[in-house]
Amino acid sequence: MKINLNYSKYLVISFCIFLSIFFVNNINSAEGGPCKDYGECDEFKYSLNDIESLQRGASTYINYCYGCHSLKYSRWNRVAKDLQIPEDIFFENLVFDKSIKPGDLMVGAMSEESVNWFGVAPPDLTLVSRYKGDDWIYSYLRAYYEDSSKQYGVNNLVYPGTAMPNVLLSLQGNQRLICKDIPVIARNGGEKRDESGNPIYQEKCGFLEVEDDTGKLSKEEFDNLIYDLTNFLVYVGEPIKATRERIGWYVVFYFLIFTALSSLLYREYHKDYNK
Repeated sequence: MKINLNYSKYLVISFCIFLSIFFVNNINSAEGGPCKDYGECDEFKYSLNDIESLQRGASTYINYCYGCHSLKYSRWNRVAKDLQIPEDIFFENLVFDKSIKPGDLMVGAMSEESVNWFGVAPPDLTLVSRYKGDDWIYSYLRAYYEDSSKQYGVNNLVYPGTAMPNVLLSLQGNQRLICKDIPVIARNGGEKRDESGNPIYQEKCGFLEVEDDTGKLSKEEFDNLIYDLTNFLVYVGEPIKATRERIGWYVVFYFLIFTALSSLLYREYHKDYNK
């Protein structure tokens, strides 16, 4: 009697389902709101194993952001431990309220009256990377520009009409929207040219440019600072993420080996049924 178990097929289907489940969280977490007037969001690749980057990001966040934006789902001692900062050094340099204990949540000190000051209460940012996306944060923090019509004199291309002032203005410098002459693109993807073969240009506005000598950091230094800050927010959104991803690859490797061995075992059993 011949029996077709289709065992290998079921293993392959199960493995594909596993891969879908494993990667779907990363796909969803990478999704964020569109970058509006900015265009395509700048790509951001986090590096949660870069402890020095996370340490610099934590320092920037606590010094420039924590005064308004809490991280109420994080604890001080957990952050210090994950970022490999000795607790005494962490509290001496980054915790300014001496009444805070290591196990306390990072709830912030913003008054409830802030909704009257800003028009909206500054949101908690523990999970901002999960619902906005890494690319969105990285682009948003670099897309402020001068706008005298707004309450704080600035606006943002990624989030037009934002109620948040540019707290990093002194580091970045005064950024403005400018216009540039750019080549006109033809339907075939090339540059349009006149009868003499010269490129045809048209004026286009909406480009960001920082005024010289208005900020403490160069463009490259500021971009690196925003990278570290965004990297820290990605970590805060899921502190176990680096460990989860590392273990996940071990699991994938195990399934590959298991599938291969199971397939060979199936062939051996199948020989008996074909006799």
